[in-house]
Amino acid sequence: MKIAQLISSYYPTLGGAEICIHNISEKLTENGYEVIIFTNAGNNVVTPPVKYKIVYIPRMVSRLLKHLPFIGEKYFHYILKKLQKKYQFDLWQVTFGYRFGVYAVDFFNKNNIPCILRCTGGDLNKFPEINYGHRLKPKIEKLVRKKYPLYNGLVALTASVEKEYLGLGIMKEKIKIIPNGVHFKEFEKIPRSNIIRERFGAKENTNLLLTVGRHNSTKGYNLIPKIAKNLIQNGIDFIWLIVGRGHGGFDEKYPNAKELGIYTFEAELSISEDAFSLPSKSLIELYKSADIFVFPTLLETFGMVLVEAMAAGLPIITTDAPGVRDVVEHGKTGLMVPVNNANKMAEEIIKIIQNKTLKETLRQNSLDISEHFYDWGIVANKYVTFYESVIKQLK
Repeated sequence: MKIAQLISSYYPTLGGAEICIHNISEKLTENGYEVIIFTNAGNNVVTPPVKYKIVYIPRMVSRLLKHLPFIGEKYFHYILKKLQKKYQFDLWQVTFGYRFGVYAVDFFNKNNIPCILRCTGGDLNKFPEINYGHRLKPKIEKLVRKKYPLYNGLVALTASVEKEYLGLGIMKEKIKIIPNGVHFKEFEKIPRSNIIRERFGAKENTNLLLTVGRHNSTKGYNLIPKIAKNLIQNGIDFIWLIVGRGHGGFDEKYPNAKELGIYTFEAELSISEDAFSLPSKSLIELYKSADIFVFPTLLETFGMVLVEAMAAGLPIITTDAPGVRDVVEHGKTGLMVPVNNANKMAEEIIKIIQNKTLKETLRQNSLDISEHFYDWGIVANKYVTFYESVIKQLK
């Protein structure tokens, strides 16, 4: 089976969608399938050392689709036609419904090429309170409702995503829930350590709280200083690390964060001539150094960092938000609180710190579920099964 993965952004941009496509493509290639990723050519094209092939399409495609969509769609179809003729793919998977997804589907349908769409965030979810989501614009909403249902299959990361698809009039039979995954063995082979505590001059019994993810309006990071103040008032000894990209904005807004024990920095990517690991070894080491994973998010399509935290054996304190409640089971792998409730989140952090039995139960459950449900090998097999069912329907 020959599979084309079409994604508008890729390395060195590395969010949850890019990480998923990388790991799925690696696993499929290992299992004997031919996979090629097609993505935009950036200003400085650098191809990482991976097992699959990456082909860069002209940047002009995205520019035209943005500014002159009628012309852009014709040019886009011209590019897709050349690629399909050259490689003869059995199936195309498009990640990100807007813009590539809405403008590619007519080409696939016209040429009877099996196609699958995988939405990942703002291309599907809407959050008017923080002005989040492409669909808040009426023209895009109309386009999404017209084009998404034309795909032969749609990947939903969670039941919450499936519900959004159904709300667009997409038939349930077309939708397959397939979660993101984790390299469980990569986490398992890295031991726990006190390196991070030593780096920040913390005591051995200081509680290390960890939050991972790029800084944007959906993550609820504005609650972190409020939670930290509550913990300090209750006599909790901790340091809190926020790891990801774009945290300069957080530092500017909260210049006294370090006085509250809050530190922000970016984890290095693990890239060499013979390895390309996502998440990176340095990030896994951070997970394995922490005591509790805290994630005050407002909205997630999936929340890959949650399963990474589970693979590290971390108890999770998070919110009962869409996309989160589908991954974390309250009382089993973590504790969930209402969105935007800093005091309740602080209470649950204290509960974990003071209740060692609960902490160990959450840790063991997280390890078991991440290994037997979220491992990339298991997830990749679900994609293969879905691909084969979609291809079979069109024959």
